[in-house]
Amino acid sequence: MNRRIFLKGAAGVALGVAATAMAIPASARVRLFGPVSGLVASRFLDKRIKRNIRRLKQQNPRLVIGETHCHSTFSDGAFPVESLMVRAAALGLDFLVITEHLMPRKHLLTQSLLSFEERWRQFRQWDHGHLKPVTVYPAFEISTEQGHLILVFPEEYLNPKNYPDITRNFSRFDTEMGPMELPARLAKSLGGIAIIPHPEVERPYPFGASVSLVRRHLLGLVDGIEDISTGHAYEENYSAELGLAAIGSSDDHLNLILGTAVTGYDSASHTDLLSAIQSRATRAIKVEDSLTPLFAGLRKLL
Repeated sequence: MNRRIFLKGAAGVALGVAATAMAIPASARVRLFGPVSGLVASRFLDKRIKRNIRRLKQQNPRLVIGETHCHSTFSDGAFPVESLMVRAAALGLDFLVITEHLMPRKHLLTQSLLSFEERWRQFRQWDHGHLKPVTVYPAFEISTEQGHLILVFPEEYLNPKNYPDITRNFSRFDTEMGPMELPARLAKSLGGIAIIPHPEVERPYPFGASVSLVRRHLLGLVDGIEDISTGHAYEENYSAELGLAAIGSSDDHLNLILGTAVTGYDSASHTDLLSAIQSRATRAIKVEDSLTPLFAGLRKLL
């Protein structure tokens, strides 16, 4: 098949799938859209993402890279945790941060904890041939009065024995939406970090915090900010402006654009993602942007 024709067709299908998928329950998305998303990924995106990741690592063997913002069926994503972990490993990513939504009366903390438990189980019982399992982190994307906030915790909080600490601090957000400062402080009390996702992206409800708000009220409380987002089709340099860690991510809900924008750090200087973010020593890296214009159009409709 002519590459240009396939690209146009794949892009059109991806846009249609994404627009339709967001309107139906998560429980039905895998069955309805899995084959289509899988086809677009396997026939076009995966090869390009793998090649570009391989090139990045050849240029810098100490570079550790991964996805920092995506969703599974435990919130509003279309694919289960296992599928995300397997694809991330196959693409050559080193770590994966799944960020289930935590939103009052809609996406509850119990669902995020179930997602934590599944990541823990999949990693410990990994059985996918030659693929090396990616490092996974406990994380969620919490809705606040000023917009969304990604919280990432040390790996020890994947262990169910530590869930009471998370529950004690965050169960209140099942019923109330507080100021952004509060969950950021609570995450720090557990050794975690806070990331501003999709800044300046507006919706009819609190969504992307403004850079001016971050500058006035959140410096010292948040650690990173998304400079590149495939799902929201932008590439900025907010981190340099604010003195925060640079974050690259996809905000993937369909296991389609996962790994197209990543966060990277030097493994010789930092042992894990949280250390690198706390030290403001990360890079936001665009890996593959073939579908970015289409997602830019889609996001304007959602």
